Amino acid sequence: MSSIITNNSAMAALGTLRSINGRLTDTSQQMSSGLSVGTASDNAAYWSISTSMRSDVKAMNVVSDSVGLAQGVMDTAYAAMESVLDSFVEIRNLAITASDMPQPRMKDAVKPTFSLDPEYAKSDVYKIDQRIQTLQDQAKAAMLSASFSGVNLLYHGKNEDEKASAQVFNFTIGYADGKVQTLDIKAMDTLLLNDDFGSFPTTFPGEFNLEQTLFDGSDTINAPGSFTPLGVYWYNIPVSNPTTGDPEAYPVESTYVLQALENHVVRFGSDRQGLYSNFVANLDQKIQAITSKMAYVGTVQKSLEMYDEINNKMIDSATNGIGRLVDADMETTATRLRALETQKQLAIQSLGIANAASGNLMQLFS
Repeated sequence: MSSIITNNSAMAALGTLRSINGRLTDTSQQMSSGLSVGTASDNAAYWSISTSMRSDVKAMNVVSDSVGLAQGVMDTAYAAMESVLDSFVEIRNLAITASDMPQPRMKDAVKPTFSLDPEYAKSDVYKIDQRIQTLQDQAKAAMLSASFSGVNLLYHGKNEDEKASAQVFNFTIGYADGKVQTLDIKAMDTLLLNDDFGSFPTTFPGEFNLEQTLFDGSDTINAPGSFTPLGVYWYNIPVSNPTTGDPEAYPVESTYVLQALENHVVRFGSDRQGLYSNFVANLDQKIQAITSKMAYVGTVQKSLEMYDEINNKMIDSATNGIGRLVDADMETTATRLRALETQKQLAIQSLGIANAASGNLMQLFS
């Protein structure tokens, strides 16, 4: 039945056109955004899962930055340790060379370690002592400058908020199940110099000091032929604060380690070759201790590489999972878009034909 009041054909064609326009809009959005699930209304379950996974990926990206920071800290520490090691290997070799030189004379047998004896200053041994002092300074500069992003694993200064024995460096290395994973490094496992070691009150010489690191205070060298051991200082000494009386450490320079050794031979009659031999053995122990700390740092470096690799794989895996849930199949979407555009054109033509039906009907009465 035809009617000039209600055009059922036009209404059907218009409904089809509206449906096609709706699907065309959705497909166009998918085409432009690349997402088949862009909002919760598209697919609430997939949208919820993908949103949570995106949050995890953001956290893992932050972890990657943190691991990179930790790697920078460890790389800086290792490079500085290499410099310190090279310096003390050469110091040991110079001490061996000095042991074969003629014994220098001393003007003052009771000469302090930190004050140069004028007679000793004329000797060839003193020239080697000067080179040793230069190497000491280079090693100290390496320790003090081994700081990356405010973290120094080799040097602990005075007046820091935390004692070296209680200091722990925390580095973020992972994120899983909503929890942050960290790698903890105790400061005493890497420190080489602590200018605050003197704050630990000791009651007798040789007492274990929680704050003492490899180059703090003095090294006690047994002196063959003498009942008095030799004390060799490198960078600081324990003293009492003249104002408060509290124990503290005091930095020293120009320690003249070979003068201290030669002075001990003159003052206490120790065997020169035996004393040099024990001094070289002490330096070998220090070199071994530095090597052990470098091995520990190297182990941490390797661990950080592994954590970084694992974290990157987790990011890739999560990103791929999100893609499988919400990414649009662009080939299928493009084909669907072309088909919908064709359907729209046909629907417009159908609507035109349906709208023209009333006009055709009116011609019957003309």
